[in-house]
Amino acid sequence: MTRRRWLLFAPLCVLLAGALLIWYGLRPSSPPGPLVAAPPSVAPSSEAPEPSPSVFEDGPVSADPSSARSSVPSVPSKGNGKFDYAASGGERVGTAGHLVHYVVATEQGSGVDPQVFADAVQHTLGDSRSWIAGGRFSFQRVPAGSASELTVHLATPSTTDTMCAQRGVRTKGEVSCRGGRDVIINLKRWLLAVAWYPSVAEYRNMVVNHEVGHFVGNGHAVCPRNGALAPVMARQSFGLEGCVANAWPYPDGKTFVTGPPAPR
Repeated sequence: MTRRRWLLFAPLCVLLAGALLIWYGLRPSSPPGPLVAAPPSVAPSSEAPEPSPSVFEDGPVSADPSSARSSVPSVPSKGNGKFDYAASGGERVGTAGHLVHYVVATEQGSGVDPQVFADAVQHTLGDSRSWIAGGRFSFQRVPAGSASELTVHLATPSTTDTMCAQRGVRTKGEVSCRGGRDVIINLKRWLLAVAWYPSVAEYRNMVVNHEVGHFVGNGHAVCPRNGALAPVMARQSFGLEGCVANAWPYPDGKTFVTGPPAPR
């Protein structure tokens, strides 16, 4: 190669060498791998995370809103006015006083088996705090068709109104009554009780004792003073008047809880 040609080719070699050095300097130090999308960046936030769709301020709830009401029984407002009677009798409860033979019936369409209702009534009347504690009355459930002097009915609100009106009592679909030889327990109150009562079970004890209390000769009473036990003959289905809910005529098994007579 002549000197003149070298002088022309040398600058081109320098430029080529510089380009190669620059290219190697820009290459990644690690070998290329599969292309994976990087996760999106999340900006920091001072806000609390969104609550779960099934959790609200009142606490966890079911995904099915209707299930929150599943424990509240459905109350049929009307039956067919016909009654099924408990077929079996029961043992005598109480050992002294006049023996009251009674039968128990539930309205068709109420959804309550007459035997189940009969057992509940007997459980209440057989408690040592019920009317048997006074020694004036004892009770015995007898089978359907037997001679009896009292019938305890469980009836839908509409039938309760009809039966009670025939006996001179207005119940307006809400409460129970006694007329003559019949006690009529309102199905609505039997299933739901009232908001101010401790439990449905205690309300049931109260309403049986209250209505049977009328049958054995007791009138209505009122709360004697704030904080006292309510007389079982007080109208506790309408309110407590400052008294404490009480389902029993003899709460300690000995002493009858009374109060001033209700104004007529």
